[in-house]
Formats: sequence, structure tokens, C-alpha cells
Amino acid sequence: LGGGSSDTMDAHGSITVPDTARVFALYEGLVQLDPDGKVVNALAESLEANADATEWTIRLRPGLKFHNGKAVTAEDVAFSFRRVANPDAPFAGASGLKPVDLANLKILDERTIRLPTLSPYAAFPDLISASHMYSIVPVGYDPANPIGTGAFQYKEFVPGEQGVFTRFDGYWREGEPLLDSVTIISSFADATAAFNALQGGEIDVFAQAPLALVNQIGEGGAITKLVSKPGQWTPFVMRVDQPPFDNPDVRMAFRLMIDRQQIVNLAFSGYAAVGADVFSPADACYDQGWQRARDIEQAKALLKKAGQENLVVELVTSDIAAGVVQSAQVFAQQAKDAGVTINVKQVTPDIFFGEQYTKWPFAQDIWYYAPFMGQVVQSSLEGAPYNDTHWNDADYARLYNEAQSTPDQAKRCELLRAMQAIDFERGGYIIPSFNQGVDLMAANVNGFVPAATGIPLGNFGFRTAWMA
Repeated sequence: LGGGSSDTMDAHGSITVPDTARVFALYEGLVQLDPDGKVVNALAESLEANADATEWTIRLRPGLKFHNGKAVTAEDVAFSFRRVANPDAPFAGASGLKPVDLANLKILDERTIRLPTLSPYAAFPDLISASHMYSIVPVGYDPANPIGTGAFQYKEFVPGEQGVFTRFDGYWREGEPLLDSVTIISSFADATAAFNALQGGEIDVFAQAPLALVNQIGEGGAITKLVSKPGQWTPFVMRVDQPPFDNPDVRMAFRLMIDRQQIVNLAFSGYAAVGADVFSPADACYDQGWQRARDIEQAKALLKKAGQENLVVELVTSDIAAGVVQSAQVFAQQAKDAGVTINVKQVTPDIFFGEQYTKWPFAQDIWYYAPFMGQVVQSSLEGAPYNDTHWNDADYARLYNEAQSTPDQAKRCELLRAMQAIDFERGGYIIPSFNQGVDLMAANVNGFVPAATGIPLGNFGFRTAWMA
């Protein structure tokens, strides 16, 4: 679900879930997140930093080919990074390449490239692990004729309807893919239509199905379910540069008025783990001690202190992921206990991700798991492409810059935990839960594995899928 007329196959321009599915089928990055959320090599054979992380040397795997038969070279890596970071038309991944001195990179040989950095960049692999933002494409790449290195190659595509992708026989992973083709359909009007198509055998898989439908599926029948590990997060987003959320007391009051376990139970039917407003729980530097209990009396006291008793706000939501609209409705009921009126406004995904996206004063959003620093550079720094809270905190930015230039992992973790403390105390996100997506599929579909990244179908693992 979530497709529309703005659907794209651009290797670096995905926004919606269907966009991301197409990118995972067609393209790959130098590194990627494995199903457990760990950064592992993909097209890169190795990434090595010098002693102070001011230079990274990347060596490609041997024998890599694009869909048109051309060998993948270091020149293609340079072209891909420069395309992402093009100052005249930057993509979302540009923020992760800001520390890289792309003007002075060096091609050492066909498979090796050396990237100098403008400042020490110790977490470079983490930052480019969102492979759907940093796909490697050939020099001269044209998104109208998309060529990548993925397990499937482009056959046809109609925005808002479907894309068809066929097996790439020159794929570098031995024995993969197993399927002859994948058709990604984005034309269903709603979840019921997609569910009926699954039941009727018109489709084989319904990715990221609404949980109300999931609960209709019994065991041992014609439809099975793949339950992911908690990874996706769908925060409530408070713009910190506009009233009433420019006041940290109001932001804390909203955090304290929410009953997180009730959100998990009612909105996500138990398919989630309680969150505490700090993202990236699988990161090696994450402080697992973050917890927050509901406290209505404290919430009321903070609202009174802020002069915001009997506050009325509008919460913009959309059917962008399972449980999102339902969690908005549950939160609106919970807020009444603190004397707050939340008017829920539901819009279509097209409108939600349209011109107002990242500009709503109070809304929700959807994120997949990323390592902490990778998430920060996308959402929590001035100029970040998806800074929907409009966060611009000097202490936070200072800690980030210091962490970025700290090769020592233990010292870097100390800095990142200090950043997490700021998120916990005065950030713009309310993260009530980390969600378990559920994909429904015909019983003869196999090969998808549960992932902790929040990306459906085990990181859209089309390359390992097969049908009995």
C-alpha cells in the first residue's frame, strides 16, 4: 500500500514503501543492514579507514556486473556518490556524504577508490548502510532506464500501478535469485482490496498488512504470516520551532500523557515493543536503560507551568503503515486524561508525503531502523533531509560532530549516549513503540526471513524468495 502517481524507480529517490521495494529489487549499495540490523558488506569487499578516519579506502568485490553487462568499477562508485550529493539537486543521502571530500577522491584502480574526508568520519559505513539511499549505479545512469546490480532487472513500470522485474542471470551472489520474476503492485485502493486479492490468489504476498487483517489469519491455512522483529518506528512528531511544541515542558507533558503499553496492545495488537522516545535500539551504543512511565499528574503540572492548560492541537495522520492511524486515535483518547484535546486529521498518503511533508506542526511518520548516527544525519540535525521535528540543538550538534571524529568505539558510545539523553529529555519525537511488521503470503511462498530493520519481507528479500 502507499503507492501513487509519484511512484519512482530512481535509485536514490525512494520515499514510500513501494519505492523502497523497487529499489531493493533493482539496486545494491556498498554495504547494507543484515536482518539483525548489523552493517555488513554488499558490493564492497572491504572498507578500511586510516588511523584517524580522515580517509577511507573502498575495494569492490571482483566480477560485479550491472544489468547491461558492464563491469562495476570505482568510477561508478564515484559517479553514484556525486549524484547523491549533487549540490544543485541533492538526494536525501547527501547529508551522509557531507564529510566526504568528493572533489578530491582518487581512483586507485578499477576496483579501488580512496575517499578523503573534510573531517574525521569514523562512522562512514553506518551512515551509508541505508542502501536504498546509496545504491551504486553506472556512470551516466538514467532513472527512466534503470540499471543496477540487484538480483532483478527492469522490464516495465507504470507509476501508481505496477513494476515488473525479471531475474538477473549475472547476479554476483551464487545461486540467487531463485524466482524468474517479481511484480510489485502499488495500485490497490485500500487494504481490503489487497487482502481480497491475496485470498483470491491474484497476488502471492501482501507486504506490511494492517494488523486488523492479520488477526483474521489462522494457523495452517492457505495464508501464512511473517512477523518481523521490532524495528520499524512510527513516532508522533512535534515541531520544536512552533507553538506549543517550542516549549520543552509541553513536549515532556505529551510524552508523559501517553500510555505506551496501551498503544502496543490496541493499535498494534501486541505486535510491538514499548519505546521510550530514543531511536535505534539495536545500535551497539544504545543505552538499553531508557524507560518512561505514564504520569498524568506531572503532565498536567507541566502544561500548567507552560500556560497551556486545556490545550487543543491537531494531529495529522495517514495510513502509511500498520497501526499508525489507530495509534493516533488511541493517543487522542489518552490525552483527555490530561485535559488535552487532540483532533485527529487523517489524509491520504499522497497528501501526507506531499508538499507539507516534514512541515506539519504535529503529525506522525514512518522510519526503518538505522544505526544511531545514520538516523541522526537523516532526521535530527539542521539541514537534515527529513528533519520533521525541525530540530536544531547546539549541544546535540556539537556531540554529533565530536562523535563523528572519534575512531575509538567506547569513547564514541559515550558521546552518542549523551545525545540520546537529550532526545529523551527534550527531543521532538514521541516514540511509543518499535513495531513488528507483519507480511501475509500464500502458503507456497518461502525464503523470506524476519528482520529487525522494520523493512517489510525481511529487507525486501526477493533474492532469496522461492515458491513451492
